[in-house]
Amino acid sequence: MYNVLIADDEIEVREGLKLKVDWEGMGFAISGEAANGVEAEALLRAERFDLLITDMNMPVMDGVRLLDTCRSHNPSIQIIIITGYEDFQYARAGVRSQAMDYLLKPVTREDLRTALTKIKAELDKNRKVRDDSEMMQWRLSQYYKEMKERFLLDLVRGNRLPASSLPERIRLFHLESWQDHRVCFIAAGMRESSIQHTPKGRAPEQLHLPFEMVCHEIAQSYPGSIQVFHDAAHPGIMFFITLDGVQHEFTRKLAEDAASYLTMDVQVGLGLPVSGLERWKEGYIHSLLAWNLAERQKEQDRTPVTDHSPLLPEETNRTLHRCLIRGELDSFRSVIRKELAEAYQLSPSRLVRSLFQISLLMESAAADFMGYSQGREPHWISPEWVLWMETPEQAERLLMQWAQDFVDQQQVSEDGEATLIESAKRYIEENYMQELTLTSLAEQYNYHPTYFSEMFKEGAGISFIHYVTEVRMKHAVRLLKETTLTVWDIAELAGFSSPGYFSSKFKKMFNISPSEFRLSQSEKIEHDDPKK
Repeated sequence: MYNVLIADDEIEVREGLKLKVDWEGMGFAISGEAANGVEAEALLRAERFDLLITDMNMPVMDGVRLLDTCRSHNPSIQIIIITGYEDFQYARAGVRSQAMDYLLKPVTREDLRTALTKIKAELDKNRKVRDDSEMMQWRLSQYYKEMKERFLLDLVRGNRLPASSLPERIRLFHLESWQDHRVCFIAAGMRESSIQHTPKGRAPEQLHLPFEMVCHEIAQSYPGSIQVFHDAAHPGIMFFITLDGVQHEFTRKLAEDAASYLTMDVQVGLGLPVSGLERWKEGYIHSLLAWNLAERQKEQDRTPVTDHSPLLPEETNRTLHRCLIRGELDSFRSVIRKELAEAYQLSPSRLVRSLFQISLLMESAAADFMGYSQGREPHWISPEWVLWMETPEQAERLLMQWAQDFVDQQQVSEDGEATLIESAKRYIEENYMQELTLTSLAEQYNYHPTYFSEMFKEGAGISFIHYVTEVRMKHAVRLLKETTLTVWDIAELAGFSSPGYFSSKFKKMFNISPSEFRLSQSEKIEHDDPKK
């Protein structure tokens, strides 16, 4: 329904207009009446109207003065002028205010119905444009959030992004000031005790989405102080990056709101404060370690846990990752045996921390290599088992069993290289908007670029460059069809280095320019629409 305001100093005229047509049946609702321009202006300030029907000759403030102020309150309002005076002054005022119609008293039913039909069509068109614009903005906002979360996840996982694309991404996601700030990572999720006491018929995973929504809402109440993201490898856990000094107040509010809105307890792990993007991985892992170690607290103790243990050296992480994806289990065993023995010599708690760090590395490898980020979780990794290992030998047996399961799942197709190529293709699909190079991807999978290039071409059927271009072009075509973004914006969002390069590649692939393609799609929609 569109809201209508009628302004006329004669009540008989107002009542007559209400009786002349079926307003509701035509999609209108008379929501306000005024006897002069002053009353009409007050209503226009207080409420939202889609159509103003006004007499031009009224006391106190006439229609001419009302039209002069009407557009300032509601620029998109439609206007019908009615008057008993065939005066060019009124006609000129109507034209100046872009009135949709100009009717002489006495207004006939047919004239009013014709005017309303025309205005209804215009309002419908404007509403569709507005709705389409709002939908596009929503899609782009969701797209932006998704891109930002992926970027944050790359940073905290230590994925080596191309140096040339890093400043641009930092600027795009407004993280310039975060590069130098001291920050603290927080891992927060439902405590096992609260999950076990969920209402009958409500599965624990059904609480994940409400919990995620509460987390985003609380984070929004700290503008500029908190970044929030989730990692599909850890369902049910939300991660926060806070400016140092905010973390304790934030965790208190998170626990209070979760208990109030969801009637559940929140388990919180705090990472050590770190400075610089290159140390975000360290803060992230510390928060995950702390969250899992909090599992051993007494149930009534909700105090956030902070982990202070040193992390495994980066070179050790890379060696273990390489051994896993290549299936070199003997080398994997040799590295973990040394690390676990050294940790146990320091203390039993250090053994648990080292064991859990290795399990996190394996979980990350599973997510990257075998696609658990797509919703399939590694059934063989169960972090709570880590907490009860008492000797290096027990820990080694557990990790080797997981490693063997990892290798077995890699080789389900009896072709490890095929599995690797599928993993690389998934990575490209998820990161096409970023700068992707053969060298960076080969390094991620611990292969020499030349060998990886040959392996990719054999497995995918086309070269790495051609595959990346096809993926980006697929998303560019979708944006051309579904949005009114400029070719410049689409080229950037789809990951192309420049609009010129995008246009050149598009024309070579489709024998038509991006602009011509968009126009052809519009013409096709109009031709296929039976209402046209």
